[in-house]
Amino acid sequence: MNAHSPTAPTQNPQPSLPRVDEPDADQRRRAVRAIASAAKDADDAAMLLEALGLEAEEGRTTLPTQRDQ
Repeated sequence: MNAHSPTAPTQNPQPSLPRVDEPDADQRRRAVRAIASAAKDADDAAMLLEALGLEAEEGRTTLPTQRDQ
């Protein structure tokens, strides 16, 4: 087989990356909160969130309501 043949194996094959599942809601919430705590200011946080495809609202935690006593 010729090295320049279209059927010859490639010298630099593309690496096969493992399948990655999308992060769940808890992972996204933790990521947003980590970004918020590490950002220099609100503009920095907004830029980082946008770059990662996250929304600030995803970092909010819903507190359980108090039971009636």
